[in-house]
Amino acid sequence: MKRFFTSAILILGFAAGSILSAAETKPAAPSATPAAESTVAGDYTGTWTGKDQSTGALTIKLKQDASATWVAEAMFTLQGNEVPTKTVAVSVEGAKVELTFSWQAEGTAAQTKLIGALAGNVLEGTYDSTISESTATGKWQVTRT
Repeated sequence: MKRFFTSAILILGFAAGSILSAAETKPAAPSATPAAESTVAGDYTGTWTGKDQSTGALTIKLKQDASATWVAEAMFTLQGNEVPTKTVAVSVEGAKVELTFSWQAEGTAAQTKLIGALAGNVLEGTYDSTISESTATGKWQVTRT
């Protein structure tokens, strides 16, 4: 009986050791946490304010297409009028976003570059616009809807 009991303990010990070894060498499951870039995706609304105290509404939509390329849409108001834009470039690195779009006002071509970062649900930063031979700068802030 003593011998049976000792053998049973040894067998259980080896079995437990094998299970622990298998658990230690088992590869970790892939992380379910999305990449930081995907957290930037969304629809945002807010405002822009120029250094000259001009202000208006701003909407931005950021998403990745099927090939994981970033796609953006932007629209803003200027003197109360909606101004559609055409995306020229969009770059996302972690929480940092750069978006360049072209637009027209009263027949004059312009381009704006937004640079900002996401904190929580708020995406904010600065902008530089080139209109003909002049420039305009300011700040912008949009919140995920």
